[in-house]
Amino acid sequence: MYFSKVQRNISTFGLGLIALSTAAVLSACSDTDKTAGGGPSGTDAGNAIMAQLTVDGQPAAFARVKLSESESLDAADNEFTKADKNGKVVFENVAEGTYTLEARLDGKALQKEVSVEGSDVDLGKEALEETVSIAGSVGDGAEGTVKVRGMAHSAKVKDGKFSMDSLPAGPISLVFIPNKKGADTSSTYMKVIAGESSTASTFAEESRALLLDDFQDSNYQNRFMPARTYDGGWWYFDYNEETVTPKFTDNGSSHRFSLESEDGNIVAHVAATFGEAVKDSSGETQWPWATVGIELGKSDKSLCNDISSVDSIAFRAKGEGAIVFGLIDETQSSQIIAQSEFTLGDKWERISIPLADILDPQFSYTCVNQLVWSFKPNNEEKTVNFWLDDIELTGGKRLSIWKR
Repeated sequence: MYFSKVQRNISTFGLGLIALSTAAVLSACSDTDKTAGGGPSGTDAGNAIMAQLTVDGQPAAFARVKLSESESLDAADNEFTKADKNGKVVFENVAEGTYTLEARLDGKALQKEVSVEGSDVDLGKEALEETVSIAGSVGDGAEGTVKVRGMAHSAKVKDGKFSMDSLPAGPISLVFIPNKKGADTSSTYMKVIAGESSTASTFAEESRALLLDDFQDSNYQNRFMPARTYDGGWWYFDYNEETVTPKFTDNGSSHRFSLESEDGNIVAHVAATFGEAVKDSSGETQWPWATVGIELGKSDKSLCNDISSVDSIAFRAKGEGAIVFGLIDETQSSQIIAQSEFTLGDKWERISIPLADILDPQFSYTCVNQLVWSFKPNNEEKTVNFWLDDIELTGGKRLSIWKR
């Protein structure tokens, strides 16, 4: 893999953006026909969902359409109907709630999240696109079933592997249900692109719905980054090479920190010693700075993520020195839109940072590209020793962050 590094100074700290490319993703589906009627809730709430479906610019005549509760893993919960000859479809008597509307016709498909709040919902024109395939692994030797949350698709897992096809493009929530009695379910999230294949991995405990990374897969890509037109979501460690001496890195051009095992738990570890500021050959002052960061997107507005529904970001940390946690919107002239400083201790501590409390009032969380932990030495040695684990986004709707 090749890392391209861009350095920027922010006050006395800089942020490096490291973009990578990796491979992307595969999938399988099972369809259960049901007669359209009272909606997934089985109530007579009186709300209708309407849409005009198209394919290749023409009406998607007689397309098969399903409506499922967005959190459902049970195909029996789905309501099924067909569009008419003009591609029009109506589900009546739908209770309030959040649903996934899925349509298929001639190798094309569509998924659309629908929120019903006491009145009819007219989605207008919605176009079917090329379907998607997904392949993946849930762990060596695992047996069970992978299901797609909110859609009637599933695949058997044999020796830890599974594959699916004919999925609609868009955000996908995969849940692994083990055959082993009493075993925990696990999940992963991704966004898949029409007509492409993708790879799903890094399943984490289902109870931790918005676990960004726990490093247990020993790779440097977070487990949520959607497979957009590029593969992103990479961790990096960046620093001013003129004034900072790093430790616990790979000593290569990729600027990666160490992943170390503590009794089987994988954690991130990196350190840096700060020197004095120096002037380079052009006379510009080179300030010492070092930063650990994780991509949530790129500077393009279509490639950042909306985390405005998230209440707080939590993580476990320990070490020596201080850290300034921040969020970056690269589409703004000022990249840091929120930040909070904390001092590291020698024992692991779970730190939870309420996002509303740290946001600069002139910005919002609707387009966040990176989370960063900038080093700030507060000792005579001018050293920061940083251990990091279990980064979670708490609160917020499932998949709302990666819906684009």
